[in-house]
Amino acid sequence: TIAINVLAGLATFILGLMIARWFRKKIRGAAFGTDHVDVTLRPVVASAVFYVIVAITVYATFTRLGVEPTALLAVFGAAGLAIGLALKDTLGNIAAGFMLLILRPLNVGEYIETPNVAGSVQEVGLFSTTIKNVEGIYIYVPNGQIWSNRIQNFGRHTERKLIVNIGVGYDTDLDAAKALLVETMRAQEMTLDAPDMPLVFVTEFGDSAITLSCRVWMPAADWLVNASHMRVELKKALDGAGIEIPFPQRVVINRN
Repeated sequence: TIAINVLAGLATFILGLMIARWFRKKIRGAAFGTDHVDVTLRPVVASAVFYVIVAITVYATFTRLGVEPTALLAVFGAAGLAIGLALKDTLGNIAAGFMLLILRPLNVGEYIETPNVAGSVQEVGLFSTTIKNVEGIYIYVPNGQIWSNRIQNFGRHTERKLIVNIGVGYDTDLDAAKALLVETMRAQEMTLDAPDMPLVFVTEFGDSAITLSCRVWMPAADWLVNASHMRVELKKALDGAGIEIPFPQRVVINRN
């Protein structure tokens, strides 16, 4: 009888693990739920289902071995309390993961930036979030660090404002320079007329230059390429008009 119970318990444990792994793989797959299940939710749902089935399997295995259910529940409760105290940071990451999934400050595929990391979100897991940075390196960040810090989500915008500060010499005709820069920004294909038209402001009288702040709205897609192109065109326009972007200067007066 003991041998039969041991074999039955072992078979129950192996079968339970196989079922848990099958469900985890099935839920993570693209075919599961098609468009009705959010791709951001799949990793967490898969992990939760896996651990629930494993817990049920362990309970069924010990029960099959002859352990009393009440005693088993008492052991599980004590073990759960001890594990909870020992792994409070891990449990905090799980709670942060659920908050990320409920409030949705980020989704898979969106580009985000926090004080510690920046990149495209690849997966929001039960314990950590996987981010791919601009160098193509995968970074695994605990959910608690993502949730407890400021999150800038660049994937939620269809347009963004580019601000380029340019210093010009004190002998520059400011009205002419402003008109030239506005005309240059309006002439670019990526320039948007809404929410605002391109504008140029005089923002500072510096030690060596007067700062002109060029502001223009552009599509959020291909942002780095468009922003680089706009800066190049502004520089070309200033060079063509003979407007100097001065180096830092210092005036030395000899009183001898």
